[in-house]
Amino acid sequence: MKKHSDAPALELCNVSVGYGSRTVLHDLDFTVKSQEIFAIMGASGCGKSTLLKHIIGIHPLLAGSVKIFGRTISGNNALSEEEIARTFGVTYQGGALLGSLTLAENVALVLEEHTGLSRKEINNTVMEKLSWVNLDKFADFYPAEISGGMKKRAGLARALALDPPLLFFDEPSAGLDPVSSAELDRLILKMRNEFNRTIVIVTHELDSVFTVADRIIMLDKETGTIAESGDPRVLQKKSTIPWVRAFLNRDGLSYCTKQ
Repeated sequence: MKKHSDAPALELCNVSVGYGSRTVLHDLDFTVKSQEIFAIMGASGCGKSTLLKHIIGIHPLLAGSVKIFGRTISGNNALSEEEIARTFGVTYQGGALLGSLTLAENVALVLEEHTGLSRKEINNTVMEKLSWVNLDKFADFYPAEISGGMKKRAGLARALALDPPLLFFDEPSAGLDPVSSAELDRLILKMRNEFNRTIVIVTHELDSVFTVADRIIMLDKETGTIAESGDPRVLQKKSTIPWVRAFLNRDGLSYCTKQ
């Protein structure tokens, strides 16, 4: 894996995100350390996925700056398109696989676009990544022929194609059964513990957060800001904000009363 600078893996400074004249979140400041598993949390509709889309450059920021390993996606000292592809990978809620391509072809597409590898080298890399997520026996299957959990793992194999040091997950456990969700959690931990990757997860799934996350931020839907941050296991017991504590303890009555 390519060595990156000693700068934080991800750094947001005074960031505001939204669409046109509508601001969804504002004045966001946080840092993700290298090789950390960091979760962005909050109730449905609080702007978690919106924030992710702005961080990775799908939508422009309304204000502030986002730096990935000390470099921005746009403006001065920005990462090039090639550097972006090699610096971070993204897995989306539904896998975002191309339905007309097999799993192997979906993963190969990234390598064809961003490397000069031979066909044999590409095929070897594709099978390596699919094997890593236990899908090597399904290389010739199409997305419509596999389960939702398998689609998410195939999306992960594609995100890993160029061995990026930073990975973003958008609701990785959404729609999965408990066994599939636990398997994905194990893969996330393995990526960090054995392959030294930094992982940022957008989620509201508490079981996964308590299993894998080192730190979280809680987004407040009402104020459009970060309500609190820290170790989720500590915040669950000691948060000074009642609704954060209620959310992390699945105390629906207390949470809804606050809202």
